[in-house]
Amino acid sequence: MKVIALTRTTPIGPSTRYRIDQYRPRLAAHGIDVQLRPLFGPTWFRILEQPAGLRRTLAKGAYSLARLAVRLIQILTLRAARPDLVLIEQQLFPYLPVSIETLLWPRRLKTALEFDDAIYLTAGHRTKLEQLCARADVVIVGNEFLANFARQHAHRVRVIPTTVDLTRYKQAQVIQRARRDENDSTLRVAWIGLRYNFPFLENLARPLAQLAAEGTKVELRVISSGSPKASSDWGDVRIVHRPWSEETEAAELGACDLSVMPLPDTEWARGKCGLKVLQSMAAAVPVICSPVGVNAEIVKNGINGLLADGDQGWHEALTKLAQNLEYRKQLGESGLRTVETSYNLINGAEQLLEAYGLASLPVEEVGNPTNKKQR
Repeated sequence: MKVIALTRTTPIGPSTRYRIDQYRPRLAAHGIDVQLRPLFGPTWFRILEQPAGLRRTLAKGAYSLARLAVRLIQILTLRAARPDLVLIEQQLFPYLPVSIETLLWPRRLKTALEFDDAIYLTAGHRTKLEQLCARADVVIVGNEFLANFARQHAHRVRVIPTTVDLTRYKQAQVIQRARRDENDSTLRVAWIGLRYNFPFLENLARPLAQLAAEGTKVELRVISSGSPKASSDWGDVRIVHRPWSEETEAAELGACDLSVMPLPDTEWARGKCGLKVLQSMAAAVPVICSPVGVNAEIVKNGINGLLADGDQGWHEALTKLAQNLEYRKQLGESGLRTVETSYNLINGAEQLLEAYGLASLPVEEVGNPTNKKQR
């Protein structure tokens, strides 16, 4: 089976890397050849990290226009490539109106639509996503929140949670267990993510500063392409920037005592798929996260991690882990077992095999197309 994946980015983008690219070797072992045709590359992320203003707007427009030409060529050459399935990540091009997007949709080819963010909430995208869901032979989403939207418009919807490749985290687990034996008086708190998500992290400034003011030496390790702005809100918290790379991200997490994933309780955040939580768990690092969206499904409070809400809730959770090394160890190992059982690469690949095969079947063989809750 040959799959042409029209992805949003190269594997440098988290969604493309974790939702599509990481499965390619395992799918290949089952006779499924997934070929990536990316839209945006590293230049896109460098532009997004520039300060807002005319310069960034012009750069973004020029790069987008050039990549639109590339995407048009990718679409026009699809039929010659003779794929068994065309996989479209999110949409063909984010700035096209729905009329042009649907006109360019690859007709007379089996298609799958994949998305792991609530992009239908962004301006001008709801109608487009509704129509793309209706056109796709199968829609693949990362959680039930997204599935509830897709089922209103699609014939077939498959929920495939984001997974991680545990083989990439073996060394991180070794580092984490060695870290527990160091008896270091400094509490290392990890946050991993893209720079434009710093506002989420900055919501933890007060709880972390309070913890530091009470006598705990707190070091916040920001694993990203940059570091949040200095502010008096951080108090005595020492902020350390650790440059992100795919090769080092697991080890960077493993070297920390706990990991945090704060999120606001918004519709957009409810569409998130918990990647940061799963990465930390795979490294056997105890995690504290907001009880938003899929986070509350992955994390069982007090069993494989902690859920925290509001300044007081975060301060209490941070204090629990700061004061109890054995509890950190217990939560870290339990979190790792959660990934091994439910969110590992093997499980995800098996579900993708089914979903890709499903796209080739007539609708009548898997359910009534008018039944929008068919899964």
